[in-house]
Amino acid sequence: MNTKFYIILLLSCLVYGANFWEPSVYVLDEAKNAGCAMEMMQRGDLIVPTFNDELRTDKPPLHYFFMISAYYLFGVTPFAARLFSVLAGILLVLHIFWFVKKHNSESSAFVTALILVSSLQLAIQFHLAVPDPYLILTITSSLLFFYEGLVMENRKKMLIFYVAMALGFITKGLIALVLPGCIIFLFLLMRKQFTLQSINKLNLAFGILIFCLIGLPWYAAVGYQTNGIWLEGFFFKHNLARYTSTMEGHRGFFLTPFLILIVGLLPFSFLIVQSVKHAWKRRDQKPFILLCLITVVVIPGFFAFSKTILPSYPAPALPFLAIILGVYWSEKFLKSKKKEWDELLALSIYTIVAMAIPIGVYLAMLTEFSEFKVEYLAYYFLLLPLGAVLSLVLYMNHMRKDIMYILSSSWILTAVLFFYICFPRIDKINPVSQTLPLLEGRNVAYYGDLNPAYIFALKSPVKELKSEAEVEEFLAAQGRLITQEKYLTELSSVKTNILFRQKDLFEKPITIILEGN
Repeated sequence: MNTKFYIILLLSCLVYGANFWEPSVYVLDEAKNAGCAMEMMQRGDLIVPTFNDELRTDKPPLHYFFMISAYYLFGVTPFAARLFSVLAGILLVLHIFWFVKKHNSESSAFVTALILVSSLQLAIQFHLAVPDPYLILTITSSLLFFYEGLVMENRKKMLIFYVAMALGFITKGLIALVLPGCIIFLFLLMRKQFTLQSINKLNLAFGILIFCLIGLPWYAAVGYQTNGIWLEGFFFKHNLARYTSTMEGHRGFFLTPFLILIVGLLPFSFLIVQSVKHAWKRRDQKPFILLCLITVVVIPGFFAFSKTILPSYPAPALPFLAIILGVYWSEKFLKSKKKEWDELLALSIYTIVAMAIPIGVYLAMLTEFSEFKVEYLAYYFLLLPLGAVLSLVLYMNHMRKDIMYILSSSWILTAVLFFYICFPRIDKINPVSQTLPLLEGRNVAYYGDLNPAYIFALKSPVKELKSEAEVEEFLAAQGRLITQEKYLTELSSVKTNILFRQKDLFEKPITIILEGN
C-alpha cells in the first residue's frame, strides 16, 4: 500500500461516510426499502418482503439482508439502514483504484478514484438506503472480474465474476444479467474473440451452477410462499412495465441517461469529448478501455429506450466513464504544455454551469420552501463557481495539475457541507419529523394515503381506516389520524381538528394530522 491508496481511502470515507447517520429516513425510496427490511426483521422472515404489512414486489432482497444484519447490530436507525450503502461506495472506489493501477498506471488510478469521490451524484447515491449502491458495486465488480478472468486467463477471477453476477441478480433482478451480458457479448465481438476457444475460457457450465446456487434459491422460496404473486409483480410490473410505460411520472427524453452520466461526473466530465476520443484510439492497446467504452454506451443506451427514467438507472456506467476520464486526465491533460482551444471552451462552459448551480439551488429553495427561509443554503455551493473560475486562471497560466486539485477540492468540500449542513437543515422541516411529537404515545392510523416515511419513523406498520365510520370511532378513542388534504372532503361529516398541515418535501401531497373534535 502506498500514500495515494491511503489518500483515496481517506477521501472515500470522508465523502461517503459524511453524516450519513443524522438525516431521517424520509426520501420515498429509502423509506420503503428501509421500512420493508424492518418489517422482515420484526417478523423473523427473510423470504417475503412486506411494507406496511402488504406484499412489496418492487425489489429482490440483498439490500434487505444487509439492512437486517445492521438492524440487529445497531438497532432500527438511519445509521443501520445506510451503513452498507456507504461501505459499498468505499469498496467500489478501492476496487476501481486497484484495477486501473494494475492494468494501466498508478497515476491514472489515482485520478480515476479522485473523479469518483468528487462526484456529488455518487456521494448522494451511496448515502441512501436503497438497492442501487449494491447494484453499482456488483455490476462494476462483475465486469472487472470478467475482464481479468478472460483477458488475464485467471480462473479464480472468473469464478468471482459469476458470484458477483448472482449477487447482482438478487439485488435488482434481470437487469444485473442483461446489461453485463450485452456488454460482454459486444466486447468479445469487437475483440474478435467470440469463438469457441474464448467461450470455453468462460467456464459456462461451472459458472451457471454457481449462479444458480446463489441467485435462484430465494426466488424459488418467495415464489412458493406467495403462490407466484411476488414473481409476477416484480418481473412483469417492476421490470417489464417500468421499461415499456411511464411510472410515477419519471420520464425523460432519449438522451437523458447520457446527460445523467455527464452531470454525474462533474467537475471532470467537461473533458468528456476529448476523453472518449483518447480512449477510442487506445482501445486496441488497452482492452480494458474498450470494455469501458462499450459499458458507457450500452447502459445509458439501454435506458434511453425506457419509458421510465430515474437518475440512478444509468449509474452503473459511472465508474467506467470515470476510468475513461481518468486515463485522459493523467495521460494527456496533465502532461500537456500548451493551451488547446477545445479544452478552454469546455472549461469555460463548465464555469458557466458551476455559476448556475448556486443560483439554481437558491431558486429551488425559494420556490419549494419559501415559508422556511432556507434560501441561504445556496451560499454553501459557492465553492463550485469559485473553483471553476480559479481553474480557468490556472489553465491560462499552464498550471494543469493544480486544476485537478482545485476542482476536486471544491466538489468534495461542497459534498461535505451538503451532508453536514444543507441536507440536515432541510430534513428537519419534513412533515414526518415535525409531526412525530404529535403521534408518540398515541394510537395512529391513516386514511386514504400517508407518507411512507411514517412506517420507519414509528417503527411499525400503520393501520388503514377505510370508511368515515371507522375514522369517527378511531378519533373518538383519542387516536390520531394521518391523511392527505385531498381526502378531507371524504371525511367532511366527521368532526375533527387539524393539528398539522404541510406539503411533503419535493412531493405534491399535503400531509394532514387530525384528532377528534
